[in-house]
Amino acid sequence: MKLTNWMKSFFIIALIFGFVACSEDDPDPAVEDPDEEVLPTQDNMFGDVEGTWASGQTYTITGDVTIPEGKSLTIESGVTVIIDGDGRQGSSPEIVIRGSLYSYGTENARVRFTVPEGRRTTANTFAGLWGGFSTTETVKDLVFEYTDIEYAGAPGEANNPIVQEGEIDEGEPRYAIYMQDDGLTSNFILWHTRIAYSKDDAIRLNGAKTLIAHSTFELNGETGGEAVNTKSGTVGDFCFNLVYGSATNGLKVANSKGRTPQADNYFYNNTIVSSGWRRTQAGRGGSLNYENGSRGQCFNNLVVNSRYGLRMVPPDDQPDLANTSWGYQYYYGDVEIIVEEFYPSNGTIGRVGDQPKPSTDVAGGVGENDPKFVNFALGTFDIQAAREGSTVSRMPQGADFRLQSDSPALTGAKTDFNPRYDSYLVNGKTYTTPRPQAFFGAFGAAD
Repeated sequence: MKLTNWMKSFFIIALIFGFVACSEDDPDPAVEDPDEEVLPTQDNMFGDVEGTWASGQTYTITGDVTIPEGKSLTIESGVTVIIDGDGRQGSSPEIVIRGSLYSYGTENARVRFTVPEGRRTTANTFAGLWGGFSTTETVKDLVFEYTDIEYAGAPGEANNPIVQEGEIDEGEPRYAIYMQDDGLTSNFILWHTRIAYSKDDAIRLNGAKTLIAHSTFELNGETGGEAVNTKSGTVGDFCFNLVYGSATNGLKVANSKGRTPQADNYFYNNTIVSSGWRRTQAGRGGSLNYENGSRGQCFNNLVVNSRYGLRMVPPDDQPDLANTSWGYQYYYGDVEIIVEEFYPSNGTIGRVGDQPKPSTDVAGGVGENDPKFVNFALGTFDIQAAREGSTVSRMPQGADFRLQSDSPALTGAKTDFNPRYDSYLVNGKTYTTPRPQAFFGAFGAAD
């Protein structure tokens, strides 16, 4: 009996040693090698990308994605891109464009850049969960057609182009889209696209030949930030857009940053609603803004319950007034403080002798000149609620900013001017610039 037990023990020990030896010689293939290279997949995208993302597919970005210089990425209709970010440095990816990006959604099959479904909440409206799109000066084209972009604005990191360029400091919010170019060598097209819930600017352009048309901007900027903020080198047309609840301006241009050519922006037939209230800095925020040597034309815009009307900045930072034309703005305000600032007290229109209030503007008293939107109630605007990022409301479901058949804003706008460019040819596609219309704002009459 003792011998038998000893032999049993011997055999058990031998089996154990044999198992260990075999394990060392022949590793279990199910155990992952920590030194093995991890390659990107459709469910785990990171690193360099180019080529085509196929129609109707879903792609998940888990780390910074870069389109290399001289290369392009085409995103076909119906694609959903999930960016798995959480709003913290080191875990909030961005999309870097050193070459070209073409997002080709369609009216019935839009492209969507968003975050995981469980993070698409009202509480995350200004959370800034991913880094947005950022270009370098080698960019060629950046095109978004029928595309939705949501929840961008995570804090900048040292390796981000926007930080390395010096546009923001590390830790500051990134923009949903940041474009840089010198000398109009690149094209920026935003066509029937929506940018919502960005922590700061929806778009910051440091140069590019630009068309932004038929697009929607909703709740851009928590305590500061524009829907569109352009600098020197940016030339183009910005028309037939809706801006709802931006923190500062809807459209702003300044000829700063020292790039060429001079910033020359045409702002016309845009609808700007409930904007400018969350900007914390005194005297800032509103609807339309020209400053610092910029030029352009500004007509036919419909500005409703916004903090300021069109602002031409005073002489210490004024635009190129000799080469800028404006008028034919349509203003509406629910309360006296809004009406008082149709012509901003911190601007020059109506405040300086040689810049009178344009006789072509529509600007009455409180509650006058209701544009009669198809479905958006006026008369009860709450300024205090609009100021607080934690309480500000998203655009009401079903809101319709087209004009009723008896709207006074259907006629009287200016049509005898041309866009900055008649058309834009990008990647073999022609975008014909919308012509100015006789109605004020972006939409005209309901069908």
